[in-house]
Amino acid sequence: LTHNTTFDATKMLAFRESLKTAPEGLDLPKVTINDIVLFAASRVLMKHAAINAQLIGDKMRYFKHVNLGIAVDTPRGLLVPTLFAAETKTLGEIARESKTLAKSAIEGSINPDLLQNGTFTVSNVGLYGVESFTPVINPPQVALLGVCSMTERIRTVDGQITAYPAMGLSLTYDHRAVDGAPASRFLKDLVTALEHIDLLMIG
Repeated sequence: LTHNTTFDATKMLAFRESLKTAPEGLDLPKVTINDIVLFAASRVLMKHAAINAQLIGDKMRYFKHVNLGIAVDTPRGLLVPTLFAAETKTLGEIARESKTLAKSAIEGSINPDLLQNGTFTVSNVGLYGVESFTPVINPPQVALLGVCSMTERIRTVDGQITAYPAMGLSLTYDHRAVDGAPASRFLKDLVTALEHIDLLMIG
């Protein structure tokens, strides 16, 4: 099954802009929106063991760490390198390591050991303008998060109509392993984390 939702990306965009305009002396890595999603997902998954899991035959396997698979489009097709123990890494470390993994996957030089043992995968197609989709799970994982494009939406605040940037998320999960309620709770918590990314960085 796939659940689709959106979140208010205002704070996330402001946070990324502050990184882009940071003084050069701080020597900060280039942080993408996908890096921020990876960071948030790694933290939220630690509270949702049913999502950070594998289904092997009829047995469930749960993990103490979040080994994030990162879907990468390469000349040889889709590859999914693994960012191990992502929940222990800072945003800067995630930004650097995810780019290194993607580069080696595209070049064909990646160590095969880095293409296995993922516990959850993130696939970003927002660059292509996709507003929602059904990501295909990477077995034996039980769930995969699709990161979609950003669109402008409107809402009423204090009686005034205002516009805000809404970013789409699509969570596919294996219903044999995960029920709809826990999948929905994970997606809800991830939305909260992304909408308050400035506060998540403190934790």
